Amino acid sequence: MGKQADLALFRLDDLRFSGSHDPLSAMILCGAESADRVMVGGEWRVIDGEICGLDCERLKAQHREAAKQLVATF
Repeated sequence: MGKQADLALFRLDDLRFSGSHDPLSAMILCGAESADRVMVGGEWRVIDGEICGLDCERLKAQHREAAKQLVATF
């Protein structure tokens, strides 16, 4: 069976990273908080900062409904 890859790729072209001469220190010191792309087991899981196959609007709606139900119990 072939090899599998796990990768996390970060963009360093935001203003907060400007002036840094070392990409690794820029990520640590300037707060790289979200990956642009993530590969797990050879499959892309995050592309352009978005989780593949995740319906964020549906998730937010479910969260709002759960929060309403929680508040209603008090």
